[in-house]
Amino acid sequence: MTLQEKIKELSEQYNIVSVIDLDPWHDLDVFQQEFWLRKVLAEVYKSCYENNERIILTLTKGDIYKDQEADTGSLLLQLQRQINDIDISNYFVILLTTDVTIVESYNKSHKMLSHDSILINIIVYTPEILNKTITGKNKFRRDYRYNSAIPVDISMDNLSEQEQFLLTKSSTFCMYPWVHLHAYPTGLAQPCCQADMKYPIGNLRKNTMKEIWNDAPMKKVRQQMLNEESVDTCWRCYEQEDAGFLSGRQSANKHHGHHIRRVEQTQPDGTLDSFKLTYWDVRFSNLCNLSCRSCGHIFSSSWYQDQAKLSGPEWKKNNQVLNYAGSYETDAWEQLVEHIDHVESIYFAGGEPLLMDEHYRILDELVRRQKFDVRLVYNTNFTHTRLKDRSVFEYWKLFDSVSIGASLDDSGARAEYIRKGTEWAVIEQNRRKMMEICPNVDFYISPTLSIMNAWSLPDFHRDWVERGLLKPQDLNVNILQDPAHFRIDIAPLEYKQELSTRYLNHIMWLRDQDPLGRATQGFESAITFMMATDNTHLIDTFWRKTHELDKIRGENCLDILPELQALV
Repeated sequence: MTLQEKIKELSEQYNIVSVIDLDPWHDLDVFQQEFWLRKVLAEVYKSCYENNERIILTLTKGDIYKDQEADTGSLLLQLQRQINDIDISNYFVILLTTDVTIVESYNKSHKMLSHDSILINIIVYTPEILNKTITGKNKFRRDYRYNSAIPVDISMDNLSEQEQFLLTKSSTFCMYPWVHLHAYPTGLAQPCCQADMKYPIGNLRKNTMKEIWNDAPMKKVRQQMLNEESVDTCWRCYEQEDAGFLSGRQSANKHHGHHIRRVEQTQPDGTLDSFKLTYWDVRFSNLCNLSCRSCGHIFSSSWYQDQAKLSGPEWKKNNQVLNYAGSYETDAWEQLVEHIDHVESIYFAGGEPLLMDEHYRILDELVRRQKFDVRLVYNTNFTHTRLKDRSVFEYWKLFDSVSIGASLDDSGARAEYIRKGTEWAVIEQNRRKMMEICPNVDFYISPTLSIMNAWSLPDFHRDWVERGLLKPQDLNVNILQDPAHFRIDIAPLEYKQELSTRYLNHIMWLRDQDPLGRATQGFESAITFMMATDNTHLIDTFWRKTHELDKIRGENCLDILPELQALV
């Protein structure tokens, strides 16, 4: 990967204000250097930057000027001094360099000169770092970068301009309608799990997956995406991208882009005759042992009694505790297993997948066929790791790639309030057991960031890191977008500003420990998301819904989450 390719990669994460080459500094006379630095920085100065904007500085010739000493001829000293004087926050600056000694040099300069507690983000790149490859099936996979949307299992050089555009430049195209079909426990079918339930493309209780695959709604989605038209059901991804998150759409193109040739097989009306589901994500049922505040009966059987009390006897009469995605209990599983020779990646979520028999059936079938190269990804509440005599840890040890995203929003009593039914001691016990039995399996926490845990999430993250339960990089912020009254943007401006300060301080602690950039970008994007919209009109709805549920459950929100007094 060249420097320009690296800059292009960063431009997919940030809005780049300017790219400044610092190497000419070395060719100037000493008396000209600071004047030149001030001039080029002043040209990109703005009184107010957006949270997702960045200035990129590039440097290949090192820090020290000719034969000068570090305290008199240091580019980094001059750079930090000029950034201070012009009043550009370090937060908005990225330095790309090939010099591995730069980080240590800059840390010294920063301590000497800057009152800004945040450090410039320095990315050291070399051909070895940027072009590292692995062999075998994924021979095109570059050194994995979480925040990059570049496809990982195919060489971009082998793609046409149109294919490259669709995978990396298009604002609407998504690989999912070409490789995947999602279904909720209600039977409603969607292009993916993030699609808005108001716009189903079918119903597994009425039609088979194969029938839905080329029914009019799915064909229309493909047409719209190829015509660069916004798709109504995809609004969550568009909003995530605006805030700087790596969206589900971008992730689909990144991980499934090697199937881009299927676009050529797509007919003008959106028909795709090839029906091979290489990515699976079907929510077989709503079986779950928790009743989380931001969830509901659609995804959790444990919500049934509370929902009946909230909605009344008519609702209870028309709904049952357990729902299944297909026309009968095993229907969805039976349809999926026909595609097991094609499957490359499976996302297990729920309900609670580790309680579902279908989850273990799939693993048993993969083991029987020795398909250990299938990538397994989980979203689990991590309260149970066994079903009868089957330990999920023993399965995970067999597969080449397993990623466990634990839906943990907070710790202790706060966790037990937000996700009702949680026993926090059991969560920590399961994590320690996993570290003993399968320590090499990827584990990260995937908190749903809502107004309920917005204040405490940095504290929870840091606590688990300091106690050795988590690597700093292993946190994936899952921003709550719906129900709207739980979004973090319902907060008043003053509270948002306090949250921003907390997140920026946490980012300062985190950045140097986060080589993936996953956790760092999550907190940065959360600030952008929060500040983009004023939804304070939903505060009353938040309190009305919270008090109704508190009354049923015998709880009091402010006893557990006292910081929300700021919303009263």
